[in-house]
Amino acid sequence: MAHSHHRGALVIGPLDLPVLPEAVERIIRLAHVGPHARVGLIPSATERRWAFAPDAAARAVTEAPPLSPGEAPTRLFDELTALPERPLRIVIAGDHLALDFDHGLGDVTLLHLIVDVLVGAIDPDDLPSPHAIPPLLVASAAVAVDPRRLVALARFHRDRPRAPVSPPAVRRELSPRHPASASVRIPAHRVDAVRTARTESIPGTGIFSVYTVALVRGLTAAGVYLDPMVTLPFNARGALPRGWTTHANFAAGLAFPIDIQTRPADLQRDMTASGRMGRPTANLALASLKMRSRSRVRRAMQAALTVPAHGPIRAELLHSSVGHLPGRTRGWQWAGSGQPTVIGTGVPPSAAGITVTTAFVEGAITMTAAFRDDVFDPTLIRSALDSVQRHAADLVGAS
Repeated sequence: MAHSHHRGALVIGPLDLPVLPEAVERIIRLAHVGPHARVGLIPSATERRWAFAPDAAARAVTEAPPLSPGEAPTRLFDELTALPERPLRIVIAGDHLALDFDHGLGDVTLLHLIVDVLVGAIDPDDLPSPHAIPPLLVASAAVAVDPRRLVALARFHRDRPRAPVSPPAVRRELSPRHPASASVRIPAHRVDAVRTARTESIPGTGIFSVYTVALVRGLTAAGVYLDPMVTLPFNARGALPRGWTTHANFAAGLAFPIDIQTRPADLQRDMTASGRMGRPTANLALASLKMRSRSRVRRAMQAALTVPAHGPIRAELLHSSVGHLPGRTRGWQWAGSGQPTVIGTGVPPSAAGITVTTAFVEGAITMTAAFRDDVFDPTLIRSALDSVQRHAADLVGAS
């Protein structure tokens, strides 16, 4: 399958990490498990058939000076971007790890696998063998044979609001560049206050829904002109049979209408309904078909580097999560006594994009926004992130 070469990155620590030669050996072993382990693949933006070169994974791992006391872990993102472009890049800096990868390889599930292998929590030889039938085909069949899901999907597409058709706007081209970033850490005790109030005021609503609506309110209040449809990646693995999984990209970006009037419970209801009707699987299958067209991929990549030449630029918000780390079943814990750090970021899919990645760490939340600073004012983005906790507390009535 062709892919557009969007990337995701993560900085995490402190961890009990191996020395460089051992880290290289672990990644090579993971690559040699086979193409289904993903790290030995070379994604292509134009070819459907990717090369499998497991020994090339040795070049993915390098090292950098450890962080100095008080130094911001975000320095490791600079270490990553300074490296030659590869499908997977890993930097070991003392007890901190930085990695970035082409989304053609996988999603958060692959990211977790790489971390687990590097810290020794998973032996690559213990990974299950690949299934003979492609997981997407199995998931799609599970949706297609359920009449209730098909009816719900048909109703959803019939009733969803259609964007008004506007005449084509004059657009200006931008040069490729690395995105700027802004980050905020919300301490665990403040997140706990929101969780407690959420449970009392809107039980059954996920904390991710609360902070997504709070993020939209923060950006809007800061003066960022937002597209009314916000993209939230959905893990489609829930449609697979019990015991099945895949380390390929199996996340579908679903758009939901969210503005300053949206309530977290409304968003949670829409997300739950989307999952039940099989919308993530349907979108993933449709996206897979679209990516098989080389001309379509090229047009999408060209359009991603343009913005309207006149008037305000409507920001296309994508809010994703790298989940809870280390998690109850990860098989590893933090090393040392330093404050655990997990900072995730993703390249926005377009010049008008703002991608916010949320990480849950020991009860705290880290939110990192990636965006083009020649399109959006970094001061506004930072102000918005700083206000997210206040908006979250207001939404649930937390003191």
